[in-house]
Amino acid sequence: MSKTKKDIDKDLMYKMLMPSGSRTLKAAPDTDSRLSAMTDEQNVRAAMKEPLNQHKTIMRREVGVAFMDTQPTILVNAMENIVLEKLESALARFQCCKCDRCKKDIVAMALNKLPPKYMVLLEGQPTPDIDPQTNAQVVTAVIQAILAVRAHPRH
Repeated sequence: MSKTKKDIDKDLMYKMLMPSGSRTLKAAPDTDSRLSAMTDEQNVRAAMKEPLNQHKTIMRREVGVAFMDTQPTILVNAMENIVLEKLESALARFQCCKCDRCKKDIVAMALNKLPPKYMVLLEGQPTPDIDPQTNAQVVTAVIQAILAVRAHPRH
């Protein structure tokens, strides 16, 4: 069943307006009759519109320095490491349960009050030092978490 010129023009306009959702001519069963009915100008327009669909194919590009890519790196939240470092000294100053559940509750509460600080580090590289203001924020959050857990332990 061949399409009329009006139907072909509708398909062409749809293809021009909606290139990502266009109906391809190759997929239709009556391709030969459709192509023969199209003028040369329409064939050129259709051929020019095809490259717009290239966004569907993902091209991998190599980025970075070769020797850096061979070293294993990890993504860490620096705040988590800092809170864990401050936890033991803060627990020593306060009379609080030191079981595993309470420690995890304290760390979770403190981390929820602090902004995350993600870093990409080499495997085994220590977390860089923090500025005094951030240090004060961490200590304050840990102490508040200890007081909250001490008041209402979950065990």
